[in-house]
Amino acid sequence: MPLLSAAESPVEAVAHLVLLLSVIILAAKLAGEIVERVASLPAVLGELGAGILIGPFALGGIEIWSLGPFFEIPTTLNEAGEAIDSITTVAPELFFVAQVAAIILLFQAGLETNRAQFFRWVRPATAVAAGGVIVPFAFGFGATVFMGFASFDSTHDLLPALFVGAIMTATSVGITARVLADVRRLDTPEGTTIMAGAVVDDVLGILILAVVIGIADTGEVSVGEIGIIAAKAIGFWLGLMIIGSMLANRISNALLWFRSPGVLVGLALFLALLASAIAEIYFGLAMIIGAYTMGLALSDTELKHRIEEPMIQIGHFVVPVFFVVIGMQVDLGAMSGAILFGLALSGLGILSKLIGAGLPALAVGFNSRGAWRVAIGMLPRGEVALIIAGIGLSSEVIGQDVFGVAILMTIVTTLVAPIILVPAFMSGGSGLRRPMQGAPAHRARGRPGRE
Repeated sequence: MPLLSAAESPVEAVAHLVLLLSVIILAAKLAGEIVERVASLPAVLGELGAGILIGPFALGGIEIWSLGPFFEIPTTLNEAGEAIDSITTVAPELFFVAQVAAIILLFQAGLETNRAQFFRWVRPATAVAAGGVIVPFAFGFGATVFMGFASFDSTHDLLPALFVGAIMTATSVGITARVLADVRRLDTPEGTTIMAGAVVDDVLGILILAVVIGIADTGEVSVGEIGIIAAKAIGFWLGLMIIGSMLANRISNALLWFRSPGVLVGLALFLALLASAIAEIYFGLAMIIGAYTMGLALSDTELKHRIEEPMIQIGHFVVPVFFVVIGMQVDLGAMSGAILFGLALSGLGILSKLIGAGLPALAVGFNSRGAWRVAIGMLPRGEVALIIAGIGLSSEVIGQDVFGVAILMTIVTTLVAPIILVPAFMSGGSGLRRPMQGAPAHRARGRPGRE
């Protein structure tokens, strides 16, 4: 069921998109309700599962009489004019809606983060992020070579290992933010460290991806190019976070001058979308990093309190679309040829984050309970890993077998993390070896979550 054919008008194409969205939202809400009520698990797991079930590689790919598949894999033209599958396995229009949903989710997560606590914990979070990048990269690189999917014979033969290593470094800010928000633990020391660490992790991941792509394109990459990329990415993130925080109250007061119904939410979303676009287009950072940082800058203002409830209601509607679309990009059949490698990489994906993020968390002041929470929070790969894997596949550096393995690892870590993370936080007790300096003890524990 293509969104737009030669015989259709733009209005008919929009109607098709609305139909697909209605199916996605229905599937997300039903699956989320079932998972929460029957299994007492986060709704995000049901939404991901619903996406896999209705996606183009499962029920959505079945021919429906003369209409064709309901969710058809989009095609594009290569240089020879031949039709080939698109990089994204969902329609571009759906992918767009999902990305807007991710921006709203991360903007909302930023609003709900304690800004003072974020700055207090950003330094230890950097240590957590560094460990959570180095160890997974080494594990992924080594496993790919050991299992025979890459070799040291030439730079080209080594590229699959570099790409798998880059995929392993990813941390899904969106999935972790959703789970922490659901159990109301975003503003705890562990929650803040996870979010700050995930942001830093993404910045470091961008640098690794840039190096790998440079090697794939030219066989080498210069230190100067890496320095420029690093300066742009880190400079934008720090600049937006610091300058945004300094100007937050002035921005809030300026927007509070408006009194028309809904104008505050609209202007706040304008800021989130603007920061997201600038982050991606001009600085090479993921859009969700711009959205989260803008929300963080506004998190200690009167504006935040005025728009918090409307943003939650908007999120209930649009955010599940993001997780369903992630699930729809999963091709379980592509993993069949390398299932052993996929299972091994999934296990290493879990172990590498537990070691890489957990040990630095112990070193910067968390006890074993807190380090466990931080490590599990850094576990899901989610959309970031899918993007890196898609780049590797589209550039023909990795094949469908390695791509399927990366997807399997992403699925396993994405599904396992919420299952473990919720009881880890709901078990109670401080995750710190000692109370935070200058903060009351109850802040270290966080607000009570929903039972």
